[in-house]
Amino acid sequence: MDVLQKILETLLSAVDPFITAMEYPKPTPISCRVFIPEKPLSERDMTIMDMINSVGHEAVSFCICDPDQKDCPIIFASDGFCNFTGYDCQEIEGRNCRFLQGPDTKKEDIDTIRQAVKEETEASVNLLNYRKDGTSFANQFFLAPLRGSDSTLLYFIGVQCSVEKLGPGQAPSNVGWIYSQGLHA
Repeated sequence: MDVLQKILETLLSAVDPFITAMEYPKPTPISCRVFIPEKPLSERDMTIMDMINSVGHEAVSFCICDPDQKDCPIIFASDGFCNFTGYDCQEIEGRNCRFLQGPDTKKEDIDTIRQAVKEETEASVNLLNYRKDGTSFANQFFLAPLRGSDSTLLYFIGVQCSVEKLGPGQAPSNVGWIYSQGLHA
């Protein structure tokens, strides 16, 4: 089972344990925003998107990037992503994800993400990012390619799971690692 499927099964199988009131200063409304891909996804990846877009998962923090556009910009940000980072979707979409990096974001984490994008593969890093108001937050960041039925790369999905603090190791084998290290918020 690949990393993305493990992530999504964990996120979507229970009430999201990664969310606390402190992380979301605004109430998380029921979203009408769902990602509807313009490019035809494989059946597997479309099933994943259907699950993550379903009712009850509005607070899941994820974004979709388009590798066919210059600088691989975010083309969709979930309401959960907007609430988590403090940015409105209009401030996010069209930008590369690097705007969330700051002075204490580790270069090796950024390099891991860049390498995964270059190789069109999955990655997971325990990452320090920054909200619109400048406050930092630790998150377990998962990156995975979304492909067409012919295995052509169409998009990348990035999922952020809040963790209480940055932890040891950069590539957990499953999301249960967050709990085993006592890092969950």
